[in-house]
Amino acid sequence: MIIIGVGFAGLECARQLANQPGLLVTVVDRTNHHLFQPLLYQVAIAGLEAPAIAEPARGLLRGAPNVRFVMGEVQHIDLERQIVSGDERRLRYDYLVVATGSRTARFDIPGIAEHALEMKTLDEAMAIRDQILSACESATRERDPERRKALLTFVIVGGGSTGVELAGALAELRLHVLPRDFPEIKRDEFRVLLVESTEYPLTSMGERLGRYAERTLSDNFEVEIISGTRVTEVFEDGVMTDKGEKIPAYTVIWTAGVTGAVIDGLPEPGRGRRIETTPGLTLPDHPNVFVVGDINGAINPDTGEPFPQLGQNAVQQGKQAALNILRDMRGKPPKPFRYSDKGVWVTIGRNKGVAQFMGREFTGLFAWLAWLFIHLMLLASFRNRLLVFMSWVYSYVTYDFAVRIIHRRRLFPSQTPAAVSPGGGQ
Repeated sequence: MIIIGVGFAGLECARQLANQPGLLVTVVDRTNHHLFQPLLYQVAIAGLEAPAIAEPARGLLRGAPNVRFVMGEVQHIDLERQIVSGDERRLRYDYLVVATGSRTARFDIPGIAEHALEMKTLDEAMAIRDQILSACESATRERDPERRKALLTFVIVGGGSTGVELAGALAELRLHVLPRDFPEIKRDEFRVLLVESTEYPLTSMGERLGRYAERTLSDNFEVEIISGTRVTEVFEDGVMTDKGEKIPAYTVIWTAGVTGAVIDGLPEPGRGRRIETTPGLTLPDHPNVFVVGDINGAINPDTGEPFPQLGQNAVQQGKQAALNILRDMRGKPPKPFRYSDKGVWVTIGRNKGVAQFMGREFTGLFAWLAWLFIHLMLLASFRNRLLVFMSWVYSYVTYDFAVRIIHRRRLFPSQTPAAVSPGGGQ
């Protein structure tokens, strides 16, 4: 059998099928690592090293002799002939688990692909970090006030959990790190703007928690919230809103939603480019093909809505797919998937968070501490947990973000490498 993707769903499915007699499992992914995406934003704001939230796939799977890993990108699935192909390679399957996750949703808005920064991979997170630090470096020697303003304005589009967490973390960078690293930059020059199309951030968590997040970002972390506003176009030097206003900014980070990462050959996707499945997570006409995680578009019978695109749902669906495969091998019918809500937890910044758990709502220090513990425990390995915990303790005690290294300097309009003296010369 073949599992496409080594995210939360794919990894859990492979772990459940490890050491099962008579079953050879091949896991295929275009990267060689499992990525803990909920902490990706901390790589972007220089809080964590990239390896702290990633673990080699081969290392995670090496304890199972019946599981092998293949690095490559699947480009086509032939459902009738039961073949997946890509990278000049073809693999045949008896069972197939599609766990390809999601991609950034661009909503056909002009300029996103060319000028906005997305945050779904390690490379993208590190590019954001390079962009932020490079903008500060450029601003220290910029004499044009308008250009300096655009360099130090950081626009985050999308007020969901990722946008809120990124805005809060970037604001903490401004409050605690900027004054020591960049004394040439005044604190009020460094602006963090969060643009949200609805009335308040975190609308999926309800008005009380959304308004709390809005007040906390604004009052405690000095984030500028622009609610009820959509971005209609992204330029090299800013964004245009549906109010007809252009916001000058060289750094625009797009966190306004995700869409299913559909592979050619799968059935036509529905809303959000998600694939509809049976209650047992299989394609209706292909009971040996399972679709799990963010790409699954089945309706939750308890809510009447699609299952949430969260890590906990992906893990549960990956486990259920594995169990149903084993049931099918034993001649038993599949069991329908039932989602168990473990709560939603969002950090806003130091000592501040919001949460929904067991029908109750929490704010402040408890929600923040719970967020820390839950995310620490969900990391893939002990090494990940140790690295993240040590970085968090260091940052909390010192009010410092330790990973302020520019890997690849970002250049801005009218700036070329020749304009900078090499080797630190005058």
